[in-house]
Amino acid sequence: MKKVTSIKTRITIWYTTLMFVLIVVVLSLVGGLSYQLSIDGIEKDVVLQVTQVTEKLSKMHRDVFELVDSKEEFKNVSIYEANGKYIVGQYIYDVANISFEEGLPRRESIDGKEYIVYDTKTPTPPGMRGGFWIRGVESVNSTMLLGRSAIIIMLILIPLILLLTALGGYYITKRAFRPVNNIIKTANSISAQKDISRRIEISPHSKEDELHHLSVTLNKMLDKIENLIMQEKQFTSDASHELRTPISVILAQGEYLLDIAEDEKEKELAQTIVDKAKQISKLVSRLLLLARIDQHRQKFNKEKVDLGVLIDIAVDSMRELSSQKEIFLFSNVSEGLMVDADETLLLSAITNLVSNGIKYGNKAGHVVISASECGDKTEIVVEDNGMGIAEEHIDKIWTRFYRVDDVRNDEYGSSGLGLAMVKSIVELHGGEITVKSTPGHGTQFRILL
Repeated sequence: MKKVTSIKTRITIWYTTLMFVLIVVVLSLVGGLSYQLSIDGIEKDVVLQVTQVTEKLSKMHRDVFELVDSKEEFKNVSIYEANGKYIVGQYIYDVANISFEEGLPRRESIDGKEYIVYDTKTPTPPGMRGGFWIRGVESVNSTMLLGRSAIIIMLILIPLILLLTALGGYYITKRAFRPVNNIIKTANSISAQKDISRRIEISPHSKEDELHHLSVTLNKMLDKIENLIMQEKQFTSDASHELRTPISVILAQGEYLLDIAEDEKEKELAQTIVDKAKQISKLVSRLLLLARIDQHRQKFNKEKVDLGVLIDIAVDSMRELSSQKEIFLFSNVSEGLMVDADETLLLSAITNLVSNGIKYGNKAGHVVISASECGDKTEIVVEDNGMGIAEEHIDKIWTRFYRVDDVRNDEYGSSGLGLAMVKSIVELHGGEITVKSTPGHGTQFRILL
């Protein structure tokens, strides 16, 4: 299963990763540049000291022994004879044996210690043959130690900076995506409560950014959808009302023709008119019921109902149809099981489920209706061992006028409204209905009230 990561989390990860790369690059550049500048500073300082000593010595015309006797002190500078013998100045044993090399300052490493060394050779002063060397030496260990300390500090600070960056980024992203959460919340609410009148909350102080315009656009779209649905519901209600009178007239005339029919052909024609009129009348009644439920105009007389008695009535009303189909009906209800419901509507729902079980059952099959307590709810189960429903149709059977097999449903006189009506009645009671089915083995409808 693909792991789902929210956009807020992904943006935070990208932002934090980018900040990590930038911090590492910037600190590396700044650290490297600072270190190099420190080394350059040390080199310039050594060269400057050697130059100053060289200039000072060039102005002296004393014998070298007089120079030594003067005990002149030099910071980081030592003077050596041409053969390398130490004369005066700062004597560092670590670099005393390094060969003299006139030129640019250079790095020397001895016993793990780093030095900047700069040598220059002076002209031969009076009383000296071969001249002498002036050497400037300065340790860079302190600079390296400072660099290491800076690296350690960076390693400590980077995780802290990244943590603060991630928290700050997530907080900012969360605030920025607050309108998206409102959109999701509203969509879920509409889906769960089937209340198309809900709208996305838009703060009057919100900035008019892309998400604000998206919320406004979605609200306008919901307005149009609600208007279209209301028009459809109103049309269904009005059309159903208008059809009731002519259908009643057709049914009455058909029954009259059936009574006065003189031969079998006339009776057959009259019976067809009566049957079709009854079928249309049943369809119109269901449409009216659904329209009234949709418009919250359906009368709902909630009272204590004995499920045992109600299911017995449903079974008795289906006896004739079950006999024709050679289907056995069984009921199993806990004694004295009561439920708060509208007796007429609940009876209509149960009867419809039993009727479906009979219509789509196999010869010599069975339909079982049971009811029992299920925790703090009441469970009603209608189960058959008929032809069943294929998996691809399970989620669609609640759709109005949806029929799995048009030919077979025409044979059984099904309009595709029965299960939609059952679902609406159950939800009107605050309950839920589910279905399990295996093609060729049967179907189970489960109502929880």
